[in-house]
Amino acid sequence: MQPDDLTARARIREAAIELFAAGGVGGTSMRSVAAKAGVSPSLVVHHFGTKANLRAAVDDAVLTTFETALTGIDLSGTPSEVSDRLNAAVSSVIGRDRAVRDYLGRSLFEATEPSQRLFDSLTDLVTDGLDTLESAGLVRAGTDRTWRAHTVLFIVLGPILLSRQLEARLDVDAFAPEVIAARSATNIDILQHGLFTADPAPHPPR
Repeated sequence: MQPDDLTARARIREAAIELFAAGGVGGTSMRSVAAKAGVSPSLVVHHFGTKANLRAAVDDAVLTTFETALTGIDLSGTPSEVSDRLNAAVSSVIGRDRAVRDYLGRSLFEATEPSQRLFDSLTDLVTDGLDTLESAGLVRAGTDRTWRAHTVLFIVLGPILLSRQLEARLDVDAFAPEVIAARSATNIDILQHGLFTADPAPHPPR
């Protein structure tokens, strides 16, 4: 996941995520991963043992990328400033590598036990992050802790899962920098200010 990580284990892992993203875990052999990484099949087995272990390593790498981006956020300043930093951090992860996006979309769509563990881990990461923001006074207290985490996760994952449909409808690259910026600005605006207008003030009794 890191460009400067040139170890054989990292090359195997990066090859795996590209092939898993393109053909699914079930459609990818350990031998094809070895060929993509430029190593022997025995070295893949040496490092990971089984394809299940290789997939787990890919999931760990994806989660670590998100966690590193989010936990390094500076929480000082106004809620708008912090939300801009969070938005930039998430955008940097999902906008940087199509293979990561495609792997996430394919994995979550498969609805297997490993993909459920990936979803649960992403949900836990968002839940903990929102709890931290609430403790810092940056997120409004009193919202449902379970569903606010899922709602934020839906906002992040929606364009990943529906990227092909978005691109066909809008005739754009769904993750081009300017498209991410426009979409993210709308997300932040809705999260900060809501979507519906306020209820009218009740008429005073006569």
